[in-house]
Amino acid sequence: MNTKTVKIFFTRLLVIFLIQFIIKIGDQSINVFSEFTLRGFLFSVYFIIYWLCVWYVAAFLNSKIQKKYELSLGSKKFYTLMLFLFNFSFGMLVSFLAGLFYRLGDIQVFHMDIPWSEVPLFNPEFTLSLLMIYMMVFTFDTFYQSNMKRKEDQLKMEKLKQENTLAQYLVLKSQIEPHFLFNSLSVLSSLIQTNTNVAEEFLLRLSKTLRYVIEKNELPLVPLKEEIRFVEDYFFLIKNRFDEGIIFENSLDASIIQDSYIPPASLQLLIENAIKHNKFTVDNPLRIQLYNDENRLIVKNNINLRDDIVASTNLGLQNLTQRFSYFSDKAVSIIIKEIDFIVMMPILTKSDYERFNI
Repeated sequence: MNTKTVKIFFTRLLVIFLIQFIIKIGDQSINVFSEFTLRGFLFSVYFIIYWLCVWYVAAFLNSKIQKKYELSLGSKKFYTLMLFLFNFSFGMLVSFLAGLFYRLGDIQVFHMDIPWSEVPLFNPEFTLSLLMIYMMVFTFDTFYQSNMKRKEDQLKMEKLKQENTLAQYLVLKSQIEPHFLFNSLSVLSSLIQTNTNVAEEFLLRLSKTLRYVIEKNELPLVPLKEEIRFVEDYFFLIKNRFDEGIIFENSLDASIIQDSYIPPASLQLLIENAIKHNKFTVDNPLRIQLYNDENRLIVKNNINLRDDIVASTNLGLQNLTQRFSYFSDKAVSIIIKEIDFIVMMPILTKSDYERFNI
């Protein structure tokens, strides 16, 4: 049990204890000030346990509604209305049940048949009072959780800035380092002599690649469609260098490309890793596949490790995993099979983008 869980528990326990204390003050039949009574004690225990359980159930259900809202990308007004109506209905139900259980317990344990015989089963005064208490508690919990969420997002944002600084270093190192520029310029020089049209295209895509790396890496997330365009430009440069030795296949659903987001240069990093660690020829090419299932982006390449490969530090993959962890509860999965290297990344939505970019 972590510190956050303990803090939430004792905060809720304190709020419920104060509420039941106020109720006992108003109900003189429990004799809260005159003397200790078993009836008053059991009332306190029942009230605290019952409403503590209700609070946890309500919080769990509210979190489910929140997740569905994020996945559906619905309007905030509709979500707020839906949440209010749900909690009003749920609060009415649990308030009625609280009064009913209290009534039955009072009759069975303390034989209070006569006083309760004059009170209707629904007990509107008691039920509505408890409903008001539930709605106040719900409002308090919503404010408390949103405040905690805001603080967590601020901490995550600071960590994300640090991770993006490292990501910028990794990508810029691979893109702008002299070795990369030397190879790109060498290819460009050859193209100028053999095919000026392709040379112009090569120069244009090289400039777009460098511009994307410099500008977009300052953002926590970018639209997936922009990342795809960047990868296509990057792969054009690679393709002209290695010719038919590398094959890149993009089978992503159009809706996923249009509506999803991703940490900048994530796909480029995986393509670069595949090229760096594997050997390939025209007869035995490196095949890099990009596709998706219901809720994951998947990058897969065949394995044919180079003989002169230096032991990898996995720094790039660690950085990628950590950056995704700030936006999703689902972790990045890395699977190494006998012939395939597979990386599965959670699909990020517009709500993830808005939380960290607005």
